[in-house]
Amino acid sequence: MGYQILLICVLAFIPTILGRDTIILGHDTTMGTIVIDGTKTIAETDENFVCLTLDIWPHDECRWSKLCVWDGHASMLNLDLTLPILNKAVQAFKSVRIRVGGTLQDKLIYNVGTGFKGTCHPFQATVGSLFDFSAGCLYMERWDDLNNFFNNTGAIVTFGLNALLGKHNTKGIQWEGKWNYSNAEALIQYTVEKNYRINSWEFGNELAGRLSIGASITAAQYAEDLLKLREIIDRLYNNSQQKPLIVAPGAFFDEAWYDEFVRKTGPKVVDVLTHHIYNMGAGNDPKLIYRFVNSTYLSQVSNTFEQLENVIQKNAPWAAAWVGEAGGAYQGGSPHLSDTFINSFWYLDQLGMASLYNTKVYCRQTLIGGFYGVLKSSTLLPTPDYYGALLFHRLMGPGVLKINNKVSSDLRSYAHCSRGRSGVTLLLINLSNTTNFLITVQNDMNMSLRKSNTRTNGSHSKYRQKRTASREEYHLTPKDGLLRSSTVLLNGNPLETTKEGDIPNLVPVYRQSNSYIHIASWSIAFVVIPDFVTPACK
Repeated sequence: MGYQILLICVLAFIPTILGRDTIILGHDTTMGTIVIDGTKTIAETDENFVCLTLDIWPHDECRWSKLCVWDGHASMLNLDLTLPILNKAVQAFKSVRIRVGGTLQDKLIYNVGTGFKGTCHPFQATVGSLFDFSAGCLYMERWDDLNNFFNNTGAIVTFGLNALLGKHNTKGIQWEGKWNYSNAEALIQYTVEKNYRINSWEFGNELAGRLSIGASITAAQYAEDLLKLREIIDRLYNNSQQKPLIVAPGAFFDEAWYDEFVRKTGPKVVDVLTHHIYNMGAGNDPKLIYRFVNSTYLSQVSNTFEQLENVIQKNAPWAAAWVGEAGGAYQGGSPHLSDTFINSFWYLDQLGMASLYNTKVYCRQTLIGGFYGVLKSSTLLPTPDYYGALLFHRLMGPGVLKINNKVSSDLRSYAHCSRGRSGVTLLLINLSNTTNFLITVQNDMNMSLRKSNTRTNGSHSKYRQKRTASREEYHLTPKDGLLRSSTVLLNGNPLETTKEGDIPNLVPVYRQSNSYIHIASWSIAFVVIPDFVTPACK
């Protein structure tokens, strides 16, 4: 009934035809067609594409005046891993990647092995030291607790190793010397003996090239060190059924550095090339909020994805591309912004965009910690981004499809094969605060979901019989229409955990597959179309 009323209202206006794909029905409603090519996939993600991070900052890290970004014991060193709401939030994904690491991983000593056991101590603020902190300590009791948490929640783990141990600062941010691998080897040996499942070991954090943070290593030295890590992994996991991946360099993309690095390591040494993205700007930048809804700005980061894909195709075809860390705004995120609905615009858009370039994994900074955690540090309550990540994980399959959208630059659109079932799933993001969209979806095989097909033979008849199926729609909007709201509505209903910390059911609304898809202004929608014919998804 609601759609009938809407159509009566908009048809009262004289339509303006902008092209065969777009018609403006009024000052605030635009009707258009999106075309999906279901004949072949153009890219593919990992089955567990969505990834969340746990950082290492101590609770008293205070880079903001009178405001401690990591207050609340939200790092991997001090987070209460027994809290039911934390465990249930991770378990809701059934299997989600967690990357453990961050800035201080290259100052973290492991309390195991000759010369290290019993000699390391917790982080202490030390002005003038790298990152203004002393070396810290990961006690094996805490490592045991972390692995129990990972096992209980079904997490797939990437752990970041200290790549600076044994090196010294020479000039500026340049560090030189051979890697002292003995401590990392002892940790890996302990992990193997305990039969802990680590999916991948990452080497260092943001140490590569001209965009290094705090410390920098040449590509040649980094490659030499990584060859040693390869030897350690191969030797210690020699009798294991599944050998962990090596992930590197966990840095901001520098094409020349990455290119030299993979050429010097050679074939099948590094399994994953990972890069970090904070393209929205500083957390305290007053212009930050405007970038979240600027389509042109959001598209700029596609150049980085394309350049890394080119490096892999040219010099490392055996390797996969990951986003190892992305938080939108750096400096811990932005208070009262990074944990609100408007943050979902850049985040979900970047998930969709990354998948177009064969990015296999995308790690969001953070699961918890800083202002950009998908769980709030103080309460562990899910933010709007948590629910967006959960829907993406549950609905969007690995197969990425080509989509042709000429409706509007404000309507961001992505299409994947549906996860675990037939058909396609669309991610539609409306960046406009004034325009609603009425969308039809057409198959590039000349089968429109809006056009009846009277043929009775072959695949066309089969398609016609399936057309009566309903599609699922998951519309995300901010509470009270406020973009800075920390409460998100799913199809008009607020998403809130129970008193016991249970994640609410994410219930769709059902529409006929051949009806218009209505995308409200400043909203996000996942649309599952099970009867869309997609040979590529079979």
